Amino acid sequence: MNSDGIELLDSVRHKNLKVDTSLVNIPVNQVNAAYIIVNEIANLSHEYPIFFRKDANTGQFGLVVLLGLHSGENLFIRDNKWHANYLPLDVLRRPFQAMLKEDDNFSGGRIAIDMQSEQVKAGKGEALFDDSGNETAYLERVKQTFSQIMGGAEYTKDCMQKMAKLNLIESVSLKFDSVRGKELVVNGLYSINKDNLAALHGDELQLAHNEGLLQIAHLIMSSGSHIQKLINWSNE
Repeated sequence: MNSDGIELLDSVRHKNLKVDTSLVNIPVNQVNAAYIIVNEIANLSHEYPIFFRKDANTGQFGLVVLLGLHSGENLFIRDNKWHANYLPLDVLRRPFQAMLKEDDNFSGGRIAIDMQSEQVKAGKGEALFDDSGNETAYLERVKQTFSQIMGGAEYTKDCMQKMAKLNLIESVSLKFDSVRGKELVVNGLYSINKDNLAALHGDELQLAHNEGLLQIAHLIMSSGSHIQKLINWSNE
């Protein structure tokens, strides 16, 4: 086992391992944002505010859903339940991680599990393997989740690069009044530059349409309506 408790999944070593998926209010979920892929936007935009975030090291943009207004705050979790119909894939895959080679398609079983996770240490819940060492339906769903994440990661990266090249992404600051009357600000987020989006024409407009960038942009903008929901929840 690694010092951080991450182990490659093994049908012998982990034959009796179980994951308690009912545990929701745990440290790994107590974050105010979760990364998503483009393929999730259509569903997640109905419930979460969606923004871009820039990687400080690479300068590349990624997509996140905002879960809270303060660091370490997840307003979607209450009474150990996630109050949304759809969960981001990056949340659903926990407590597992992908440990992949570039050409790996999960056929080698290169999925790791966090043995320090509260969901694992609970000692109850969903089994990973049956008595014969075969993967359970639960583990198959986990692997399918990773396939979706990895399958959509490259497409998401490509979309982000094209949107940045078209100057459709701009830095934003969220300002709101707390219940105590103090103005709070959330920085480090990016959203759609509406003026530049409206100004697209000719080949650039056609490219944005063909690549699905227009739909992505409009879904992100419409998701902004959920910010007020987070403000209301925070003030409660």
